Amino acid sequence: MEAPVAGQPATPDTRCTQIARDLSDRGWSVCRRFLSPAAVLRLAGEVVALQTRHGLRPAAVGTGPDRRVRPEVRRDQVRWIDEAALSRSQARYFDALERLRLALNQQLFLGLYSFEAHATVYEPGAFYRKHLDQFRGTQDRVVSCILYLNRDWRAQDGGQLRLYLGEDGAEPHLDILPQGGTLAVFLSGRFHHEVLPARRDRLSITGWFISRN
Repeated sequence: MEAPVAGQPATPDTRCTQIARDLSDRGWSVCRRFLSPAAVLRLAGEVVALQTRHGLRPAAVGTGPDRRVRPEVRRDQVRWIDEAALSRSQARYFDALERLRLALNQQLFLGLYSFEAHATVYEPGAFYRKHLDQFRGTQDRVVSCILYLNRDWRAQDGGQLRLYLGEDGAEPHLDILPQGGTLAVFLSGRFHHEVLPARRDRLSITGWFISRN
């Protein structure tokens, strides 16, 4: 099924409150127009510039000595964002996520203390097979946040985020269209998910709120 999106709250604070309520009620949330179209356009331009300058690298899977590029599992390209060297557009986005972090801690007592993220591009045909965002044996990634930067994205363009709502990655599933300005938020250790093959470049900033565990 397609992700239902309710009427959007009017202010940043009410958006954050609604996302917290959604996570409490069902473990996931989809917020359209989390950022203004102008802010999304600026962020998208920065990601495209990275891609043009060959500043992205094939994403790897695993941690430590097991970390390696596995194109049979994922074929996106990424660039980790340095919080100490944020662009003005990135800083504004991180400020918005700081408000969300505070709301989640206040309402859900999650103990979130930081945010890490990378710019992500899926070129045509790229995908990411079903997975969890928590590494084996760790629980530091608590909440996943994906901001989509794609203008005029249609269902026929592919690239949907497929979120599996059943136990241990079972059906049913929810498909989230990666339309620019949409923020998808879900509990990292609860929901298996995958990225379906895209038919055009698919841009996002993918990140996680981290706990002290």
